[in-house]
Amino acid sequence: MAAADIGKLPAEGSGSAGDSEVVGQGPNGEALYAAQWAREPTNAELAGYLPRNAPEGYGLIACKTVEGNRVEDCIELANEPAGSRLASAVRQAAWQFRVRPPRKNGRPLVGSWVQIRIDYQTTTRDE
Repeated sequence: MAAADIGKLPAEGSGSAGDSEVVGQGPNGEALYAAQWAREPTNAELAGYLPRNAPEGYGLIACKTVEGNRVEDCIELANEPAGSRLASAVRQAAWQFRVRPPRKNGRPLVGSWVQIRIDYQTTTRDE
């Protein structure tokens, strides 16, 4: 019955239900929220920014949200594998991204920072 204990539900207006997840600190110590896609980027939108002979891995960036589900002022946070320049590829492609602004107490926080991770995998075709 503990799972059904309505006393443990957040109070209305407390802001915790539906709030965006804080995943760290952005530039100048601001909250860094997990990005929520309004529209995920296509492979075609990402491919032109990949370094030649890019390995499998990921690029991680932080961007400031702006009106129209867009981002700007992106900075590189991490590459895996190290030195792969995958974060640079993600940062360069970010002008195309459509990301919803984080939410707190049901209100969008346009101008807040979001963390964006793009995973890259090589695909092989059976020939």
